[in-house]
Amino acid sequence: MDKGESVYQPLPGSTSNKLGQKAVKEFVNDFIRPTSNVDKVLSEMRPVYIDRSHTFVKEQDKKELAKKLKNKKDGKLTAKEKRRLKVYDIPKEAHQYKLFEPLSQLWQGYMSKLLSQGSVNFVQKLIKADFHGATMTVVQTTNPSYIGITGIVIQETMSMFKIITKENKLKQIPKNSSNFDIYIQEAQKNYTLYGPQFVARPAERASKKFKPKPTIDL
Repeated sequence: MDKGESVYQPLPGSTSNKLGQKAVKEFVNDFIRPTSNVDKVLSEMRPVYIDRSHTFVKEQDKKELAKKLKNKKDGKLTAKEKRRLKVYDIPKEAHQYKLFEPLSQLWQGYMSKLLSQGSVNFVQKLIKADFHGATMTVVQTTNPSYIGITGIVIQETMSMFKIITKENKLKQIPKNSSNFDIYIQEAQKNYTLYGPQFVARPAERASKKFKPKPTIDL
């Protein structure tokens, strides 16, 4: 038998019709109601394969199916559906620096509030802060073409900062290979963010414990 052929192909000729039919009919006839038609029952019976491939869902997929059904019931989209629908994509018409200037001002107010709580632990708070609205400059990177890019952070992912520049260009800067400077008006000071330390989702970074490192090489 060729490898591509199914192990469940019917037997040739009339063999498949005769094989075991007498015993099966006798068994069914003993266990069904007299008013039922044996031939009709046999024709409606579904085959059961030894690998259970006849079932709607295999055993190992039950949990995944339950999760999908729950998401559908709750009206949630899966990650694959979100990518297909481009839920997180920023539309081209929104690539305008001026649209995000109010967000930048809001972020500076956010930093002022953190500073008002005391400057002693400010750096630790800054590491865990939300950077949507922060004005960043790429000061060091393994890709020379990114050096000097400045703009407002409009989206952060686990591995990227997406920055809109004054030229209305959307730049995606990888965290793992870049360091950034941010200027905080209230402190009148620049702070350097070491990108490799920020490789995490924003929500996870807020609860992450950072270990001090003497040097960080790109």
